[in-house]
Amino acid sequence: MPANEGLKGKVLRGGVSLAIRQIVIAALSLVNILVIARMLGPGLYGVVTIVLSILNFLTLTCRLGLHVYLVRAPDLDEDTPNQVQAFYNTLGIVFCGVLFGLAPVIAWWAGDSDTTRHQITLAFWLVLPAIWLDMICRVPTSMLERELKFSQVGLLETLSRVVMYFSGIPLVVFGGKDWGYLGPIIGTVLGYVVQTSLAYYYYPIPWRWRWQWKAVKPAFNYGLAYAGSDWIMNLRRLRLPLLVSRLGGVDMVGYISIAIRLADQLSILRLVVRRLSISVMAKLLDKPEKVRSAISRGMSYQALLIGPLCAVFACSSAWLIPLMFGHSEKWLISAKIFPFIALGTLVGGIFELHASTLYVTGHNGEVAQRNAWYVGILWAATLILLPSMGLWGYGLSEVIALPSFYLIHRSIAKMFGSPDYREAFWITLASTVAMFAGAFLPQMQAIAIFIVSYAIALVFCPSILRIPLDILAARRSKDQKKAVVD
Repeated sequence: MPANEGLKGKVLRGGVSLAIRQIVIAALSLVNILVIARMLGPGLYGVVTIVLSILNFLTLTCRLGLHVYLVRAPDLDEDTPNQVQAFYNTLGIVFCGVLFGLAPVIAWWAGDSDTTRHQITLAFWLVLPAIWLDMICRVPTSMLERELKFSQVGLLETLSRVVMYFSGIPLVVFGGKDWGYLGPIIGTVLGYVVQTSLAYYYYPIPWRWRWQWKAVKPAFNYGLAYAGSDWIMNLRRLRLPLLVSRLGGVDMVGYISIAIRLADQLSILRLVVRRLSISVMAKLLDKPEKVRSAISRGMSYQALLIGPLCAVFACSSAWLIPLMFGHSEKWLISAKIFPFIALGTLVGGIFELHASTLYVTGHNGEVAQRNAWYVGILWAATLILLPSMGLWGYGLSEVIALPSFYLIHRSIAKMFGSPDYREAFWITLASTVAMFAGAFLPQMQAIAIFIVSYAIALVFCPSILRIPLDILAARRSKDQKKAVVD
């Protein structure tokens, strides 16, 4: 077997294994979304979304990238994990104290009534320990990854998600209309408690409070350089709690949040390609033609893993949404905004390999520049369009920001030549037509357009059929290898 085919086979077989775990997590998350959103309704679910969106932004930002240094530093001093743990411990408590005082200000900005502001403040106070827990959990988790103990990392992540998702549901039921919205908040904190406890069980680190700047500085400098572009991209998470809640109200936050979560879960397999991409690209950098080929193939995989699933959901959303959320027509608003968000997710997934390649080559600044344009356009378009167009303004902002991906294409083209976009283009075009038809046309017409769109794509680009055949071949190869071992 040629070397490049061997690498391709390993990537596909590893991707299939990762995909199975991602599907399980996605299924658990989807059940959690459906049950909780249906019981709470758009308003209270909007409150939960505001708080958890801010939490997600803060957990990703407050890590400062130090955990990445623990995984990737070629020569790691024995005391460095202890120093980073003490640094995270102190910094996490300081952050939580500051945010506790800022909670009423955040609630005043995001809430549209006194009751809503009180609910946001209380929920934000309760969820703050999750920020500290996430920071101190990063150290043992990163050391497990450094030692390639991915099975233990996968176990603690999966168990924490199970606790996070399913502990919130009974709390919503028993809390009723007055306190039920705190169920997902408390469940989130419990999930972080389980994750942190298991991380320290698998990789014990002595508890320390004192740290020395001299020991932490290398990790801090490396982390800032690595995490800068991610911080910029994470600013998009704040559009819901800071812009939509202020300009459109808490109910609108709930409707948009459901569409975002559905798009995220339907495109969950894109995370498999993202997770594999950096390792793969690092092995091909000295061969520009193979880098172009890998990016071209990866774009096709991403498009096929995201587009058809989102299109199928959009075409069936007229009866799926009432089935999932009850027969109230108010949740159908989420189905109308879904194609805009899914299109942004699809295009973003296609260009993830470009970003991974630039990270591997050390061109973090170019990724940061593209992210700044993308997030800046999103925020500006939302500010301009949402007050006058409401929900549709938010949807259009997703589409208006897409041309910014040209910047990251240009960076790759200068270094390795232009990838082949034909397969990804035709899959994206067929998926986009089907998604918008599903949202705005009767169901039978939408299904007909779905079939015709993909048929046309196959006529103009028959090589698309090669993608699922590659995946099936990789799966058969894995099964045959297992049979031989047995």
